[in-house]
Amino acid sequence: MPHFTVFKDFLAMALKSSLLTLCLTAFLAIADPSVAQDSFGAAVAVVGSDVIVLKPGASQGPAGAFVFEATAREWSIGQRLRIIGGVGGEGFGPSLAVGSGRLVIAAGDAEGNWGAHTYAFQAGGEWAQAGRFRLTPEVDEGPENTVVDLAAVMRILSPPTRAVALGSGGEWGAVSDGAGSGGSVRVVHILADGAIVEEAVLTPLSAEGSSAFGAALAVRPDWVFVGAPGQGGQGAVFVFRRSEGAWAQVAMLHDLELPEGSRFGAAMVLSEGGVIVGAPGANAVARFEFDTATEVWSLTARLSAPRDADGFGFALAGGAGDGSELLVGAPDTRGARGAVYRYQVATGDTSGWTRTGTLEPTASGSGFRYGASVAVGDGVAVVGAPGADGGVGRAAVFTPTALGGWGEGVWLRPGGGPERIVDGEVTCTGGQAAAFACQDVDLLAFLPTTEVGGEVGETVSDLWGWTDPLTGREYVLLGREAGAAIIDITNPSSPRYLGLIAANPSGARDLKVYENHLFFTGDGAGAHGLKVFDLTRLRDVTEAPVDFDADATYTGIASAHNLIINPESGFAFAVGASGGGNTCGGGLHMVDIREPLNPVFAGCYTDTEGLIWQGRTHDAQCVIYSGPDEEFTGREICFALNETAIRVVDVTDKDVPEPLAAASYPGLGYVHQGWLTEDQRYFFLNDELDELVGLASKTRTLIWDVADLEDPILVGEYFGPTAATDHNLYIKGDRMYQANYQAGMRVIDISDPRKPVEVGFFDTTPYEGDPAGFAGAWTVYPFFESGTVVVSSIHEGLFILRPKRPIIP
Repeated sequence: MPHFTVFKDFLAMALKSSLLTLCLTAFLAIADPSVAQDSFGAAVAVVGSDVIVLKPGASQGPAGAFVFEATAREWSIGQRLRIIGGVGGEGFGPSLAVGSGRLVIAAGDAEGNWGAHTYAFQAGGEWAQAGRFRLTPEVDEGPENTVVDLAAVMRILSPPTRAVALGSGGEWGAVSDGAGSGGSVRVVHILADGAIVEEAVLTPLSAEGSSAFGAALAVRPDWVFVGAPGQGGQGAVFVFRRSEGAWAQVAMLHDLELPEGSRFGAAMVLSEGGVIVGAPGANAVARFEFDTATEVWSLTARLSAPRDADGFGFALAGGAGDGSELLVGAPDTRGARGAVYRYQVATGDTSGWTRTGTLEPTASGSGFRYGASVAVGDGVAVVGAPGADGGVGRAAVFTPTALGGWGEGVWLRPGGGPERIVDGEVTCTGGQAAAFACQDVDLLAFLPTTEVGGEVGETVSDLWGWTDPLTGREYVLLGREAGAAIIDITNPSSPRYLGLIAANPSGARDLKVYENHLFFTGDGAGAHGLKVFDLTRLRDVTEAPVDFDADATYTGIASAHNLIINPESGFAFAVGASGGGNTCGGGLHMVDIREPLNPVFAGCYTDTEGLIWQGRTHDAQCVIYSGPDEEFTGREICFALNETAIRVVDVTDKDVPEPLAAASYPGLGYVHQGWLTEDQRYFFLNDELDELVGLASKTRTLIWDVADLEDPILVGEYFGPTAATDHNLYIKGDRMYQANYQAGMRVIDISDPRKPVEVGFFDTTPYEGDPAGFAGAWTVYPFFESGTVVVSSIHEGLFILRPKRPIIP
């Protein structure tokens, strides 16, 4: 099976914040923006006068390690190191180590085959890819062996966190496999060319519970220190020593004065004659030293955090040598703004440390997690802030002052997203429109999220459109984390942001329009409800932007993943509901909206299908049926996408919905979303996991003949040109418009529904490759009469496009 983008701690964060159902877009609530993106700064290192900053995620360009070089006036990116031999979209683990011309970065392989990637410094002054370290014997597993269940999905999206470490000479080190209580650590030799050779496998003598053995590592000649912050509930460090060519556990370090949940062993750094250990759960740091005469390890100093320093000890740097500096990261301080504290370390002094100051960046804010990683070298220090900018991440670099100590920090960034384009149409010429790859689709305008009122790093999700029947003006209704943004695109090359309808934060909104009213939901958003806004109010906006309030809130649901409206019947259907209210088991929660400002509960339909849980509907399309099956003409029919099957349901009688059929197919990953052709004969379906788990090598769309509503038949498959994951698709006339994440918007001619042909595309992610994964184009709205098509792209913003209609030979 292929390897996948690493999304660290997504599941744990999702469970804490009730975001379990944010969808496969961020499947199972890949939810916290601070980790849901790239987390630049998750690990840092200093090599000579250069700084290396890790970007483990692959949401905005490939995962990589950025080498920053100092010039006379600023720091600049000298090199970007990529993954060797990985599949597009694969990420790194949040750990790196450097030493004597060698660089090792933890792998982000969900399947547990790979432990680390290696790089070697060349005579020409650059790092070169060298190899990767395999944890398991090579086994050829094809897609036929793939079982897609919830456990498999969670392995993919929340892979084990691996750690790496190198000895001071860089010739040998350690790699953890990240398997928790049953895990192991490999002692390895790193050859001059960067290749890794395994020497030994270390396992603890007595791991207890979920020990997280291997969460942190430190090595010195003939010694390996392995952090196990879950050991016994308090945490411990296992000490291994090599003697006469054999490795054995010789000690287990712990601090009995620390409370339960201390996470002792979460971070380590070597000191002169010993090791310094962080216990961020107790906001403490302890130093242990080895008595060579008695060969006993003893606790020689303990350091407690300054007041209000939370997560103190999460990251450590320095500490080696008499009187040298120790940097202690406390990333949870002040609402996860974070902090880094400086100490001088004195050996042989039981009082331990003297605090000498802090490392402060030029600016910060809440959620940065500044201090989640730290590194110090000769004349430079660097601090990671992987939560900054909504999870894009930053790092701050410091250099010494003439008076000693460290100067003012300078922010390093991985490079921003594309700049706004509002100065006129950009024609797709030679396969490009500005920075974006394209074919027969012109760019009318592009608005980054910051241009529609968003914070740096804020994401967008669904969108819909509205045309004012009185004025003919066209508007985009765009889901931001903070609410629903409204943009006037009547002049599509000069869009105007009008304002925001604020709502509880959500990374996955769904928006629809009925009778000149906007309805929108928020997933994982607590008591959000179904918001209703009278769009005719936009006629009175003269000065923008405006802070709008919703005109009504339907409280029969709390949060919901998706919203379907049948404009012919005047009913709305919330699906994937959670967090309160009448969830209908996650199925169809039906609402009468014929009086838009007075929504009324109408009924439930709960299915027997589902992956996240039985009965959960992910999305649907509901219509007053006018297709070829005359038995159901005039009935209200929903095509419900229920994760493990398509369900056709007659919902004409809201009190007694009648399931008509369920259909599945070979190679099913996750039944996600789909749309009927305008004659209601065919239904085009996307599967949001098949590419990611290796069931489909290219973007796959499934074609169903639904002429008999009680017997849907799979009659074909359409494969796109890339391996990108497909998300939402819509059909207008003989064109299907697909939002295929990192491959952007694809335009497909379906004049022959069984033989689709791509006739254009616009890639909204101007980065390398179009891999499988949950980043890029979320939704495309093609229903404006003007021919303007709009696309929301998760980390980028709003694209306003005009496809051409070439003649198909």
